[in-house]
Formats: sequence, C-alpha cells, structure tokens
Amino acid sequence: MDNQLFLYIVSGALALIPAIIWLAFLLNKSKRTGIQILMFFLSIFSVVPVFALQYFLNLFPQFDILAFLQNQIHNQNANYILLFISVGIVEEIVKQIILRFVDRKYLLIQTINDSIHYSLISALGFAFAENIFYIFAIYNQLGWQQLIIPYLFRSIFTTAAHLIFSGFFGYFYGLAKFSMNITEQSRWAGKKHRFANFIGTVFKMSRLQAVKELMIIHGLIVAIALHAVFNFLLQLNQIIPVAIYIVAGFTLLLHQLKQKTGKLILVTDPTESRSSTMAQTDEDVVIELVGMWFNDKRYVDVIHICERLAERDPDNKVVQLFKAKALDKMDEKSAYGKILKNMFPDKNDKKTLQALAQQKAQQQKNAPPKPIVQIETPQPPQTPQKPSSEGDGTFHLDV
Repeated sequence: MDNQLFLYIVSGALALIPAIIWLAFLLNKSKRTGIQILMFFLSIFSVVPVFALQYFLNLFPQFDILAFLQNQIHNQNANYILLFISVGIVEEIVKQIILRFVDRKYLLIQTINDSIHYSLISALGFAFAENIFYIFAIYNQLGWQQLIIPYLFRSIFTTAAHLIFSGFFGYFYGLAKFSMNITEQSRWAGKKHRFANFIGTVFKMSRLQAVKELMIIHGLIVAIALHAVFNFLLQLNQIIPVAIYIVAGFTLLLHQLKQKTGKLILVTDPTESRSSTMAQTDEDVVIELVGMWFNDKRYVDVIHICERLAERDPDNKVVQLFKAKALDKMDEKSAYGKILKNMFPDKNDKKTLQALAQQKAQQQKNAPPKPIVQIETPQPPQTPQKPSSEGDGTFHLDV
C-alpha cells in the first residue's frame, strides 16, 4: 500500500511538469488568475466520474451497454469505432460540466474567446489527472525504462489533443451563451433557424433556448468526433498522422482566436447601457440594409455604415457583430483589408497599437513645416459696394 502511494506521488510529480509548462502558456494575465487556477484544479476532479463509471461497470457488467453492443457486432473495426466514440462521449461531457459550472457561478465569460480560453484550462486539468493514472499503469506494466516514450507522448500530443477537443467545444459554448445577439444578427442576415423552430415546437421551448441547446449539442458532437478520430489515429502506431492532426487542430483554433468576432465583448450591464438616438423603425431599416449588403459581400459598405450606426447606438450588439464579421471576412492581403485592419486595430493587441503610434509620431517628426496658404473668398452676388478699409478681402489658413 505504501509502495503504491509512493508511485502515485511520483506519477503525479511527473504529470505536473508538463501541466505547469502548458499552464504557463495558457494563463491570461488580463483575466483573473485565481479563477483560472480554480478551474484547473476543479477539472482535475472531473476524472472521478470517468473512473467511477469504469469501476461500476466492472462490478456490474450486466449494465455495460458498450460490451453488449460489441457482442452484437462481429465486425472488429465497427467495435473499435464504437469504443472510440463511447470514450469521447464520457470524457467530453465530463469536461464541459466544469466549464458550465464555473461560468454560472462567476459569470467569467464575456466573449467567445473567453469560452475557448477557459475550456482549454479545463481540458488541461483533466489531462493532468488522466496522465497520473496512465503513468502509474504504464510503470506497473513496463517499468521505468519503458516509460520515457509514452510519458513524452502523453505530455505533448495527448494533452494537446484534449486542449483541441475542449477548445472547439468552448467555441460553440460561446456561441450558445451569446445566442440572443448572434441569432438576432443572423436573422437580419436572412437566416431562418428552421430546425431550431422545429425543436422548440417539439420540446415546447422558445426558439432562442432551442438555438442555445443545439449549439451546445453541436459543440459536444464536434468534440466527441475529434476525440474519436484521435483515438483511431493512435491505433495506427504512427507518429506522423497524429502530429499532422494536432498541428491542424491548433492552427484552426489559433485562427479562431484571432477573429475580431471572438474578441467582441457581448456582455453588457443593462444599467450602463446607452439608449439609441435613432427611431427604432429607422434603425431597423438600416440594419436590414446592412444584412443585405453583408450577404452580397459588400463588407466595406457594411463596416462604414456600422461605424455610422455605432455613433447613434453605441451599445447595439447586432451592429457590432456585423462590423466584426465584416472585418473578419475581409482579405487581409487585399488593399481594402490592409486599410481596414489599420483603421480598426485590435484593442487587445498592444504591439499593433504601439507600432501605429510610433509610425504616426515618426511621420509627424519627418513632415515638412505647414505652409501658409492664401485663399480668396468669393464675393457675394450683390450690388458692388466700396471696399471696406478694415481688410483686403482675403484671410489666412494654416493647413
């Protein structure tokens, strides 16, 4: 017993090393560090239901639905697929519970990227706890000498895979949390949400609630599918397909994290919300026009009119979403894209702001002195009068 406890402590210490390294990359200094650490530790305990379920099924195999289905299916490949999917279902459901619990208690998610960020931390806590048990099991089977390669693989690739699965779920959870604003924006863009209307009718819920639940289910399905594909690639015993899969997943996540839509703050305190200075009917007409232009890919026009609308209704989230999505749609390599990216830089990107400020200061420093220009004022078409003695009909303007 003492020997096993010692091995668990050693396994925990080994699993903690990569967890600290990953956590150093994931911690966001602009967010509450205590909440991020709390989510990490809470996620460690999310493995308890997984192992408890395994223990229960070992004691009562008659309740093992997976084993029953595998006995009915005599195709080995089908059994593998069923196993991979079932593992993904259990683990992804458990991981998302922690995210939803902490968000409801502390109201920490204000943007879609916040949802992705906290999902990554939740996945890291789960991967850390899972690695402890795997390191312990591998040592008992193979010994310390055969532990190095599995340890490195799980520390890098398996942990990264868990981050990817949860990151994609976090994206859809963010869409679900802000479904009211997103659904309203998509409605103005012409989307009907027919399936959500059908689900709402069947289960007697509002369309907004149906959209929210469908987004969460969508995120779970994506995470489970990604998990199943990763488990399938592991069976090939080849590192290259796994590495390509991980790199592709992280590339997609990083692309999403750079989107202006994901950085848009969609939570507003009603007590601080500013009212619109436009009549509601007039504003609706303009937003409908914005939706038509957005569908026609007239993104420059959408951005400009949203800027004008924001002056009249600064807290309108639909207008902000249209503008952010139009900026995301613009090709950064195009002339318009470069201009607009400079006109509307990311406020969170301090390097971009500093670079623009330094560039502007350098231009002002190198600019020649402003000349004095004389501009003749046009004479009014009236009866000629004697020139005034106070001036000669000209004035000076600095440009």
